[in-house]
Amino acid sequence: MRTSLKRMLVLALTAAVLCSCADYSKIVFSDFRVSSIDSLKYSLTDMRAIVNSSLSVDNPYFAMTFKDFAADIVTQEGEAVAEIRMDEGVELDIAAKAKTELEAPLRVHVPNPLKLLALGPDALGALSGEGYLVNYSLAVSRGGKFHKIKKNNVPLNSFIKSQEE
Repeated sequence: MRTSLKRMLVLALTAAVLCSCADYSKIVFSDFRVSSIDSLKYSLTDMRAIVNSSLSVDNPYFAMTFKDFAADIVTQEGEAVAEIRMDEGVELDIAAKAKTELEAPLRVHVPNPLKLLALGPDALGALSGEGYLVNYSLAVSRGGKFHKIKKNNVPLNSFIKSQEE
């Protein structure tokens, strides 16, 4: 009797854990916009700035909190194009089953600004084309305990959807 109670408890806990794990890939990020750029520092070999941005998040799940966002944009060959980091301690709340507009300053580092400038005046548009990948990590919380999500080699044009799609 005692063994079957333990088994039932373990099964119930396992089911609860499995049901609470959402498929985070169904969360859609879209409409990334830059509202301003602060603290721009650049040279021929390095560019750093704080980019004030907004992003729409379509969340089909429960309310959650994001923090510790870090992303690297790389070429298919693995060459770094840009490093993007959210400041430590910044937490963004996402509404349940809704589209939420997030605003946050991001620290951006471009290790080779000449390569980015070579893409022309529409450098951001060129980056969203094929050939660029995103490696990112993010902590997500559903009421206290944060769960780390890490993905590599996500095509940039599928990571951030444009308004036209």
